[in-house]
Parts: sequence; C-alpha cells; structure tokens
Amino acid sequence: MNNIVDFEDDPLAVSAGSDDLFDCEYSSVDALINEVIVFTEVKTDVQTENGSRTLIAFGEGAARSAFFTESKRLKDVVCNPERAFPFRAIIKVVRFGNNTGFKFFSPNSPISQQDRENFDYYKRNKYKRNR
Repeated sequence: MNNIVDFEDDPLAVSAGSDDLFDCEYSSVDALINEVIVFTEVKTDVQTENGSRTLIAFGEGAARSAFFTESKRLKDVVCNPERAFPFRAIIKVVRFGNNTGFKFFSPNSPISQQDRENFDYYKRNKYKRNR
C-alpha cells in the first residue's frame, strides 16, 4: 500500500477501496486505542446480529484486520465522502462527564497520562449499564 496520509481535521480526496480489505479476522477497537494505526477502508450498513453497523479496516498483509463501530465521531471521519484511504491516525478515548467515546487524532499526537487514564476508565466501565 502506498500514499498513506496522516489524519488531519481537513477532509482529503477519495480513493477507491477493495472488499478484499475486509476478508480478515475482526478485532476489538480496544486493541487499537492509543496506537498509531493505518486505516485502509470503511464499509457502511453491514448487517450483523446487532443490526446495521459500520466496519473499518486497518493494517496490511497478514496483519490486516477490521472492527465494527457505532461511534458517531469515528463514523463522521471515515464516512466523509472526501476522506482519503489509507490514512494514519490514533484512536483515543475521550470523556464527557461519566461517559466515554472514541475520537481520531493525528498520528503525531503524544499519548498523555490523561489519554491512558481515559482508556482505563473506559475499560473499567464499558460493560456497566446506565440504570
């Protein structure tokens, strides 16, 4: 794969994708948090047991994988018709009070202590239900 671009807030030009990018084992987004990853493609409206979901592919060769997401912030970036693939970025956990979410950041963004604490908070609370 060539012409990998770094994630920036400005949308970039579109490049064509391939269904072969999704012919792989799927991962959990948890394994990608606070790591620089090359995201290669997106597929929307994938039917699953849990309804229609968005699938994001990443990595190359034997290391390629994909994960399902319902994160609005992630989907806003990867589903933007002007988004170029592949691109490098870091997914970080962001907190909104007692809630958490995911957001793309530049691959040059440092991983702070706050980023680690947000990820730890997310892991401790991701299975708790609001009652």
